[in-house]
Amino acid sequence: MNKFEELKRYRFIKKLRSNAIAIITNQIEIHSGYFKMHYLIGRINDIQPLDIDLNIFEKFYNEIQFYPVGEERKLYNMEYLKKLDSKLELVDTKYKNLLDEKCKEIIEKFKDIKDFC
Repeated sequence: MNKFEELKRYRFIKKLRSNAIAIITNQIEIHSGYFKMHYLIGRINDIQPLDIDLNIFEKFYNEIQFYPVGEERKLYNMEYLKKLDSKLELVDTKYKNLLDEKCKEIIEKFKDIKDFC
């Protein structure tokens, strides 16, 4: 890994940690937060995988990726959204504690990262 890749990876890890904090403290909508986690993990793994098991995010992402979240919800009928939301709530309940614990692990593991900038 060259210096540029190292710096890029470091920045993605900082964003991953910040996003984990935002999720835990409810500063970001849960689904948007986990879509962002999925993206950041992918970018980090493109450079060099982390030494932490983050498969729970992939599993959750795979189950929620086809549900409308954020602005796209405006495109759906309210009755249909209610049906989707009840299904999505079951998925959220199934994963909530596992995801929260993994976010806490990320926050703790990367708390000592020093700023290169």
